[in-house]
Amino acid sequence: MAQNSGSMRAVIMERIGKARVLKPTRLPRPQPAPGEVLVKIHATSVNTSDLLLRSGRLVIRQPLPHILGSDLAGEIAQLGDDAAGWQIGDRVCAAFEQLGSEMNGGYAEYCVLPAERLIRLPDDLDFQSAVAAGASFAAAFLALVTQAKLKKADTVVIHGAARSIGASAVQIAAVRGAKVIAICEDAFAADLHDIGADIVLEDAGGDHVRQVKVATDENGASLVLHCSDKLDLQGALDMLCVGGRLVIASALAKPSAKLNAMELYLRNLSLHGSCGSIKPKDFESVLINMAKGKYRALINQVMPLSQARQAHQKMEKQPGFGKILLVPDSILEADKKPENWIPID
Repeated sequence: MAQNSGSMRAVIMERIGKARVLKPTRLPRPQPAPGEVLVKIHATSVNTSDLLLRSGRLVIRQPLPHILGSDLAGEIAQLGDDAAGWQIGDRVCAAFEQLGSEMNGGYAEYCVLPAERLIRLPDDLDFQSAVAAGASFAAAFLALVTQAKLKKADTVVIHGAARSIGASAVQIAAVRGAKVIAICEDAFAADLHDIGADIVLEDAGGDHVRQVKVATDENGASLVLHCSDKLDLQGALDMLCVGGRLVIASALAKPSAKLNAMELYLRNLSLHGSCGSIKPKDFESVLINMAKGKYRALINQVMPLSQARQAHQKMEKQPGFGKILLVPDSILEADKKPENWIPID
């Protein structure tokens, strides 16, 4: 469906490096091919994967310059041929592995996406709440439910629980009835209790293995989810009960680690990596549950897209609780009201 393309504002990554490689610019607006749609973006967010791609710890599989952003929410602005089931104006969300890495992502006013990867937003869910779930809930669901086969009877230890994936995992495990032991910085303990953690252990505290054993009547946890960039692999395995599962759901600062392979064998432990895309129907269920209030959108700050560089610097230097959202400047400008604006009932 041909239309005048025009231009759009975006933030491009010119090269691998520190946050200063992110540059606001103006680009031609992309056009959808058959089976694709053009989405007008209302919100995206800063995820750990964006920082890792920008710094070179994860590989961008297309030529630079590149547009980051592993999740987005917005409305359909244009349909390509064969984009069946969608209409212009439909409210949608997207978060999948290739977004922002193998194809341009959400750091722009518009993005072309495969129609099959779109998720329709529930009527009661706004764009910012949807993207606050976004990639973090997608990664947490993939790790806990798809990979680890989370059960109500599980006792789950979540290491890195104050980060966006970890906090999402706390909510998913709690809603599904599991007992949740969160490990995080002490400053976020109250926040984690508030979203469903039963026990919070300070990350800089004492012997976590001993504390987990005490909290589980010496049985150990049935599942450990590791979403921190610091990994004590043997310690994580020592927290597990016989037959327990360890899932690693983030890239690690030091990816090499030692373990006692005999212990895996004798105690029937299993070790899983979790990387990939959530199934669309599973992501749809996450958004429906968020719209119903079962999950909470955890938003630390909303910043203009043009300040993506500052958002990356903030997340690297002093990560807070909840996600940093980026909203296109044009959307923020349209939402501004005059100082003398008075609502009419």
